[in-house]
Amino acid sequence: MGGLCRELEPIARHLPLRSSPGTFERWVEVANDEALVATLRAARAEKVAVRVVPPFGDALPPEGGLPGIALRLGAGFEGIEKTDSGWKVGAAVPLAQLAVRAGWHALRFAGGTVGDALLDGWILPAVVSTRRFRGRGFETVEGCPPEPKALPVEVVVNPAVSVKPCRAGTAFTEPGKRTELRATLRRARLSEVRLYDAALAEDDAAVIVNRGEATPKQLRLLIQAVRERVRIATGLELDERLVAPGRAGRW
Repeated sequence: MGGLCRELEPIARHLPLRSSPGTFERWVEVANDEALVATLRAARAEKVAVRVVPPFGDALPPEGGLPGIALRLGAGFEGIEKTDSGWKVGAAVPLAQLAVRAGWHALRFAGGTVGDALLDGWILPAVVSTRRFRGRGFETVEGCPPEPKALPVEVVVNPAVSVKPCRAGTAFTEPGKRTELRATLRRARLSEVRLYDAALAEDDAAVIVNRGEATPKQLRLLIQAVRERVRIATGLELDERLVAPGRAGRW
């Protein structure tokens, strides 16, 4: 498969929320461009779905296993380099590390990686250009235009641009420009809610935490309960941000 490959890799080992007893069918770590291309070509030939799982990925554990290939971008996608147009950063770089190297203070407490931030979208205003795998090769494009069949591997970012990172474990997306998520949760009187070991953070009702041995089912039940309470109290339908790890697709 063009990289380090393990079968039936425990999912909980790779997610901050832990808890899932399931496994990835195949776990593949690729260290460079060549290994990435070889893996994707082999997956395409076998007609196997590929699920990109960033390091420290902010995701909700599934109840069971996940089929196909779980792909981890390795050492060759963890570079940080200052350039004339900004900071060139690999998709596997932790956001907190970028904050230290680039002096980008807004990212100091951001969870996950640059790849996570690209999927969430909040970092896009700061993206100058993107290097990505698309079709059968690599291309560099201005900004980061949406493309479902493209896999970003490196971006150039401008830390001078104001961004608003998602805190690690934030369970819901912002409801809209005129409505703030945390204000909505306060109006619904949601704070320190707990279901077994699944709980809302004491200092932030938008963040879900595992206080011990919460199961994936309990984490999901808590999220559903919060959504229902908000709907009844405010009339708003919150969209879930935490989904199963990675996104399945073929490149």
